[in-house]
Amino acid sequence: MRKFLSKIDSNIWLVLAFSIFAWGPLLTPAYFFNAHDAKHSVFFLVEFDQTFRDGFLWPRWSPDFSFGYGYPLFNLYAPLAFYAAEMVHLLGLGFTASVKVMYVLATVGAGLGMYGFVKRLFGSAAGLVAAVVYMYVPFHLVEIFVRSAYAEFVALALIPLLFWAFTKLIATPQLPRVAVAGLSYGLLALTHHTTFYTFTPFLMVYILYLTIAKARFRLKPLLVHALYTIAAGMLGVALAAIYLIPVLAEMRFVKVEQWTSGSYNYLQHFVYFSQFFSPEWGYGYAGAGLLDDFSYQLGIVVVALVGFALVSTIRCRFPHRGAALFFLLSTLAIIFLMSPLARPVWQVLPIAALVQFPWRLLGMTAFTLSIGASSQLANYKSPIAHRTPQPALYLLCLVVILASFPYTLPQYTEIPDWAETPLAVVKWDRASIVDRVGRVSVTAEQPQTSPMESQYLNGEPLTVAGIIAGSGQVETLHHGGGSDAVRVAAAGPVTLQFYTYDYPGWRVTLDGQPIAHRYEPPYGLITVDVPAGEHTVVLRMGSTPARTLGTVVSGVALLIMMGFLLWPALTSKN
Repeated sequence: MRKFLSKIDSNIWLVLAFSIFAWGPLLTPAYFFNAHDAKHSVFFLVEFDQTFRDGFLWPRWSPDFSFGYGYPLFNLYAPLAFYAAEMVHLLGLGFTASVKVMYVLATVGAGLGMYGFVKRLFGSAAGLVAAVVYMYVPFHLVEIFVRSAYAEFVALALIPLLFWAFTKLIATPQLPRVAVAGLSYGLLALTHHTTFYTFTPFLMVYILYLTIAKARFRLKPLLVHALYTIAAGMLGVALAAIYLIPVLAEMRFVKVEQWTSGSYNYLQHFVYFSQFFSPEWGYGYAGAGLLDDFSYQLGIVVVALVGFALVSTIRCRFPHRGAALFFLLSTLAIIFLMSPLARPVWQVLPIAALVQFPWRLLGMTAFTLSIGASSQLANYKSPIAHRTPQPALYLLCLVVILASFPYTLPQYTEIPDWAETPLAVVKWDRASIVDRVGRVSVTAEQPQTSPMESQYLNGEPLTVAGIIAGSGQVETLHHGGGSDAVRVAAAGPVTLQFYTYDYPGWRVTLDGQPIAHRYEPPYGLITVDVPAGEHTVVLRMGSTPARTLGTVVSGVALLIMMGFLLWPALTSKN
């Protein structure tokens, strides 16, 4: 064991040590439920857990949204980050603790991934600085302690691995590297769809730059690199098909416009130049124009390092100078895209409404600034020399940390008992009743309550269905994340209504036999006709052609990736 540990790069231990200041605030028993999406981060996991424990290995339905009418949350929202947190929860930790553990792992993972990527480009000294900058760049800390954007934060940890994998693939095109690059791309799509949408064009431009730089416009190398990178990209998309195909096919069955209008309208969320350099740090929400109560700053120390790097990169030649220029110039382009000057560009982008907030591109600047700030350490003639003495290098890392240390302090709150129960979802619905109660396409009127609301509030067992025509009795036998079962006893025919939105995939059985169902206005609730007598009626979420196709495609992609990874071993035996 000691021999194994001695072979580990010493800078990896430094990255781990420097990361402590970023995730240390998570070690307290308290949490920060006043952060923007902090409640979501926990009760999304509560919903995922319910459906997972109900026998759905790939959860799609969340039962407690819309006052208990449910919502296809994980059919629309990439679920992999919650899958990871669920694995932690199944080890015995509470829901909030599981999310906190994942924040720690994602912080460390972001640092280690950035170290590995930049070490390949500019050397280990640059890799260490880049890792520290990436962990402590202000927006990275905003994502935890102000926004608590859990899935988005996990996705940012994958970005360095993604670019590292494609860099290695283009350097040496091989089937195992196709598998690794495709896997990293697919995992990003499965973790956070908005990060996937925003980074994909940037990744494509980076791949184009690397390919041209490597092939030098020679046709055969260009074709080889293009084929390998396209194969990796297609494998990644195929791996994520279990999520991507259903979301594309079934997005039309929800009221998407409620998440892309009003306060979610991207036209209200451009960043003004002064805000990139303002030292103010707030915990409030983004508003229209300059009415923002949290920080969009790039980080004064980081900007200073990038300034030095830009000057030295222009003046001097050094290994991978082109890559340094690429990321430095990309930073300027991304800053432009977040500014009001880029309004015409956003108005023609087909995915602009889904991105929602131009300032989300700060996640991209966190990545590019980290690389740019460290690039001068590859330059022998830089003011900060390539052969920087170790104490000076460590001091530089500490300066970066100290500059951001005041931003590592969340607004601590206690963890109320209800925060880790379905009641948290209902409380959120009650507080967001104006425009954020989820609706499906057949919902003609936004619910203001439901027959189950008082039961949630009083901690009573839920009555998941009721008779709306005829007379009889209904007893709830089972209520799960993706299924309900009731016993109906009636002297005559009755009409039974489940307090569940109708959505593709729902199946109803009467005493084990499939029966037709319909939805009833104004909320689009599932309704069936039940004959006289005593019967067991079961509602269960099933598959759809899109979900089945996505699952098959993802399975095939996974097998191909495994084959590519094993290819060298298989061919060497022959």
